[in-house]
Parts: sequence; C-alpha cells; structure tokens
Amino acid sequence: MNVYRGLVLVGALVISGCATIHQSVPPKSSINATTAVSPSASLPSSDLLPEQSAVAPETKYIFVQSGGGSILLGPIFGSMNIAANTREMAEKYKNSIIGIDPMPIALEAMKIAGINNYNKEAKFSAKNFVFVQHCYDERFRISLVFHVDGAGEFSEWVGRYTYHLPTSYPVAQFDSLTKEEIENYRTELSKGAAILTSLMQQDLAGNLPATGKAIKFGSLDIMGSKLGGMGIYTMPEELFFENAQLIEETDSYVTVRLSGNMHMTGAFGGMAFGVHRIDKKLVHTLKPMKAS
Repeated sequence: MNVYRGLVLVGALVISGCATIHQSVPPKSSINATTAVSPSASLPSSDLLPEQSAVAPETKYIFVQSGGGSILLGPIFGSMNIAANTREMAEKYKNSIIGIDPMPIALEAMKIAGINNYNKEAKFSAKNFVFVQHCYDERFRISLVFHVDGAGEFSEWVGRYTYHLPTSYPVAQFDSLTKEEIENYRTELSKGAAILTSLMQQDLAGNLPATGKAIKFGSLDIMGSKLGGMGIYTMPEELFFENAQLIEETDSYVTVRLSGNMHMTGAFGGMAFGVHRIDKKLVHTLKPMKAS
C-alpha cells in the first residue's frame, strides 16, 4: 500500500506538470457585483470542466465519475470508457431531480441581492450549474456551482464558488425519489444559491480573504473516487488537499479556498478549484498544516 501511494503521488505530479494549476484569488481591484455581474444561461467551456464529465442533455447538470477505467485498458482507452459510462449515466437519470432547473433558483437569489440585469457591458458573467458526482460508495453527491468569467481588463480572471448540498442520494434510488426528498433538494438548492451569491459578491468586492489558515482539507464531495486499480487502491477518505486556505469556520460549516485545474479528472481534483462552502459533517480531513 505504501508503494502504491508513492506511485499515486508520482502520477499526480506528472499530471500537474502538464496542466496549469489555477490559484483561487479575488480580482485585482474591488468590484460592485450588483452592477458588474450579468447572469449567463450558458455553461463554462469544456476545458473548464472535469475531464470525463458529461452534461445531461438539455440541462445544467454535469455528471462526474471515474467508473469504467482500468489499468488493463490503458490511459487512453480507459479514459474513453469512463467518458462513455458517464454519458450513459447522464442520460439514464435525466428524469430524476436533474429535471429541476437551477437557473431560475440562482436568478432569484441574485435578484434578491440586487443582481438582476443581463448587461452585455458587464465586467463579469455568472454561470450556474450542478455537479452530480458518482462516488465509490454508490452515492451521488451534489454541488451547486457559480462560475464567474471576467471580461476586458479582468479577462484573465476566473472565479468559482461551490456549495455542497448536505444530502447525498443512493444511486439505486436516484430515479425514484419521494416528493419529500425532491422538496428537500429544492430547499437545499435555494439555500446554496443564496450562499453562493453572497460569497461571489464578497469576493468581487475584496471582502473575502485571499488567504487564511493553511490546512489539510478533504471531502468526498470533492474527491469521492478510489485511486488505483487491479485491487490496489487508495480510498478517497485518505485523500486530501495540502495548503488549502481556511477563510471561515463556524461550529457547523467551513469556507475554504482551493487551488486546482478545472479540467483534471474528478479523481485528481477537477472539482477542487475555487471557494467552497461545506458543512463540517461532510469533511473527513480538517487539520492545520505543520510548520516547516
């Protein structure tokens, strides 16, 4: 197991060396989101979404999973097999809660906060979507995302804000949820939209710290797949991000900034980049970094 963990680290370093690691930081100058942000109905470009993910047809739901890969298939054919399985999954569950469009919910939260205009001259566009991550324990974990692109002088800046819904769903029951479960999902989605609107506004205004307490941070809601193959695995509960920035902590939740590459596979942290609001009960690793 120790040998395999070493190989995983080497693989991650090799992949990281071939990809840009984005730092989650506020814009260089403070912005009033009320007038500078325009909601967008589009999704981020494919190079800003995890590799092997798949958008459920005609929705804003993006399925992320790693099932279907194999060392025996090799990296290319293994990746193709995973991507095909993900697309099949997105199609299979198109009549579940993914029929609930997050766009009106996000727009309502923004409207309450004073962001209600489609302005072609806006400095930022805010795109919303939902990650549906198929985890190793046969549960779907769901995250609402606000993805913010800058324009003009801010064209090099990207912000991402993610709220991890407290409720996860057994895969076997995902297409047959009760009315109560569906209503609970709507409630959690609405709460998340309000939280993300606030985080976005704070960040653009320069009121959300760029750095905080350096920690080790891990959650199945961000990395929920085993790494490995041929019977040798590192469990996701053992995976965490070093030097995560803890910028807010209460008795019930934390807000953290994570660096990352948005086009990495889900298994290598493709959902990590940005500011995350997450209940503590969903976090398996939350430890201070040891001073070097």
